[in-house]
Amino acid sequence: MPHAKSLRAIGQSLESLGIVAFVMEKNGRSYVVRSEDLPKISESAIKISEPTVLETSSPSSMRAHSFQKDGSIRYDPSYVSWLDAQGRRKRRKRFSAQSTGTARVSQLLRTLGRHLDQVEPHSFNISWSKDGICLEYESGDGQRFREIFTLGKLRELTVRSRVRRARRR
Repeated sequence: MPHAKSLRAIGQSLESLGIVAFVMEKNGRSYVVRSEDLPKISESAIKISEPTVLETSSPSSMRAHSFQKDGSIRYDPSYVSWLDAQGRRKRRKRFSAQSTGTARVSQLLRTLGRHLDQVEPHSFNISWSKDGICLEYESGDGQRFREIFTLGKLRELTVRSRVRRARRR
């Protein structure tokens, strides 16, 4: 699955948990997210909330699979695919997919994922905060790169990509 789709699905999951600052790394085929906000999330808070992208027909087994003992969340390929399907189902119910704001973490992560799909990194690490985003990645030939994005710049890139998609239709 392309990084753009994976990161959007993970972003929707993080939004449902109220996580706004995190570090994400690509670990083999899985993504691992760490955040200061994660330890504050209790099992009861997840059960009480309205249906989120983390809930399944067997919520406890899915949570056990994704929440790690070290306080991180692990998103393996099957879990990301499931999250993507849940997100698609929710988006289909909306009047227009274009009505979602460009300030949403999921949309901004999708844009960052599209960039990663273009540079095809061997591995990467994303540090996300309210002040900006730091993307570090290693190319297939071993070169290391570091890019800094402000939230405003990432929003601008998101709007541009939407305009390009709209023209193709």
